[in-house]
Amino acid sequence: MVFCGLKKLGVCVAVMLAVSLSGCAYSTKNALPPHLKTIAIPVFKNKTFVTDYSRKVEVDVTEAARQAFLQNGELTVVGRETADLILEGEVTNVDRNVLRSDRFGEAAEVRLVIRARISVYDVKEAKYLIQNQLVTSNDKKSENGVYNIRRGEFENMGKQNAVDELGRLIAHAITERWPSSK
Repeated sequence: MVFCGLKKLGVCVAVMLAVSLSGCAYSTKNALPPHLKTIAIPVFKNKTFVTDYSRKVEVDVTEAARQAFLQNGELTVVGRETADLILEGEVTNVDRNVLRSDRFGEAAEVRLVIRARISVYDVKEAKYLIQNQLVTSNDKKSENGVYNIRRGEFENMGKQNAVDELGRLIAHAITERWPSSK
């Protein structure tokens, strides 16, 4: 009789342990509402003409955002006609900051910082879910966009690095840091 009671107690403890451990596991699902499966990404606008025009940066940022969504697989990139979400963006600024100068006062190491404003429109709900959110290429890592002239690196290398990181940060802003519903 005592053995039977211990057996039931063991089963109860095992069940409680399993239930408590299942609550500890984290989910790898995104924070997007379940009805959102596709996104359209038209070419960003280029507003860099205000300070220092950067040619073709809007096309590069658009392509980087599309690639980031293709790589993370959270949303499928489709045309505007069949999309659940539309990502609208504009590149607002490309800053070139001298980090280090050589002994002659010439730039030796430079950081390119690309800033973009994004808005996300939910087609089914007919409302903006994110509006005019600023995303910067060095939000997570300050070394993004850095190139060293003394080592023979060119601005294109720094620009490509900054553009790729900006695309990843845009995708992350949409899939992982979803605004709470109101």
